[in-house]
Amino acid sequence: MKTTFNDLPNNVINALRRCDELCGVEQLDLYFELYDPTTGGFYYSISSRDTEGMTPFAEGTSFVLEALEYGGIEIPDWEKEKLSAWITGHQDESDGFFYEDLWGKITSGPRLNRDLNYSVNILKKCNTSPKYTLPVDRIKSNNTNPTIPEYLKSESAMIEHLDNLDWSYDGIWLTGQKLSTASTMIYAAGFEKLLKEYLVSKINPQTGLFGDGLGWMNTNGSMKLSGFFDKEFPFPNIANAVDSVIKIFENCPPPSSATHIWNPFVFLNRAIRSQGNNSETARKILLNKGPAIINLAVDCALKLKKPDGGFSSDPAHALKRQQGYLFGWGLSDESDLDGTLIAGPRLRNTIYALFDIKAPNDYYAKHQEEFWDKCRNKHPIIKKIQKPNESLAPVKKL
Repeated sequence: MKTTFNDLPNNVINALRRCDELCGVEQLDLYFELYDPTTGGFYYSISSRDTEGMTPFAEGTSFVLEALEYGGIEIPDWEKEKLSAWITGHQDESDGFFYEDLWGKITSGPRLNRDLNYSVNILKKCNTSPKYTLPVDRIKSNNTNPTIPEYLKSESAMIEHLDNLDWSYDGIWLTGQKLSTASTMIYAAGFEKLLKEYLVSKINPQTGLFGDGLGWMNTNGSMKLSGFFDKEFPFPNIANAVDSVIKIFENCPPPSSATHIWNPFVFLNRAIRSQGNNSETARKILLNKGPAIINLAVDCALKLKKPDGGFSSDPAHALKRQQGYLFGWGLSDESDLDGTLIAGPRLRNTIYALFDIKAPNDYYAKHQEEFWDKCRNKHPIIKKIQKPNESLAPVKKL
């Protein structure tokens, strides 16, 4: 049975309701401004929209669709058709991956897998199948695919790959990013059990989290890696882990970026949910400290609010690069879709879910027809800013 507000203390209820401040109707204005009527996709920021050479791409578009869905707005059929044609046009027949116009054909790293995952996610929302066989299905069928990484070709190669990853405090987030974005292919290759057992061996016994020390990077890395745990393979030593997250909130400087604010709550949700019937015991640990960490998170998120209606990922400026790849100018007075989704509806819904409460998700529903009518009748984008001198390629190898 789902928890209701009546089951919670008043201070927890009041803290949860503060989260509604993170999903104002002004975000719809931003999404409209970022909409590209030619492709049906969405740009990542205002500066991205206005710059020559910049295009919408799947990840940002998926973020907007997710935010609209949280608020009760569905995708109309005409938009599904436009999106489907745009996304399927990016798939490469030779390997099944999706390559964005913005970056061309990249060969490895989290960016490759993220573009694949978000493209497939959009097609599912549009009730459309990929044009060609996906990489994960090629692995399952033992199809020869030059894009399949070497570490998935044997158990010894997989272990060597894991041993060579950076499990330190500073490296744990990128390690989690690399593994989580490749999870479907790792599972398809038959290494699910191997990976999960390896992950348990890497959890810090003193904190219950991944990585040495105790700070925000522990929650970032643990968030990425907690997705591998479930009721059949629950996250170990949950009480220790929950207590460590609370200590980070209490003793570390307040989180400044959208991901640092959101990631601890995602980790707690996943780790607690993996406990199955024992999850309520873990949730009770949070009732005492819950209101304080929620209010701190909301306060920090609101500091990221920008005049265009969204949130920036960083308090000083919007994101300029994602996974090392350039997609905008990162201006100080603009938001980006990463920050807007994370500090907005994702943070709100994740905090509600932490207390087993389903967040009301109809706050945009009455604007659905107006929003999509505006998008459908929008004039083509006219670029106002010259193409940047910086390379669109990553600034460093990821």
